[in-house]
Amino acid sequence: MSVSHLLAAAPTAPAALLGYAGHATPSAAQFLVQPAGVGAYTLTAGRLWALAALVVGLAGVVVGGLALARSRRIG
Repeated sequence: MSVSHLLAAAPTAPAALLGYAGHATPSAAQFLVQPAGVGAYTLTAGRLWALAALVVGLAGVVVGGLALARSRRIG
């Protein structure tokens, strides 16, 4: 592919990408809307994954703190 061909096609690439994203946005927004029946304290799949990530993160903080405390004691 020649350089002149690449330079000629370059201005159309952003327009094509913006056009694609513009058409995908409304359908993605409709997909993310939760049903009206979900309450504030209902445990949904997303909230369950967030809770699991919180537990794993806190476990990592505890293990990291213990490792730092042990390394200071030894050295």
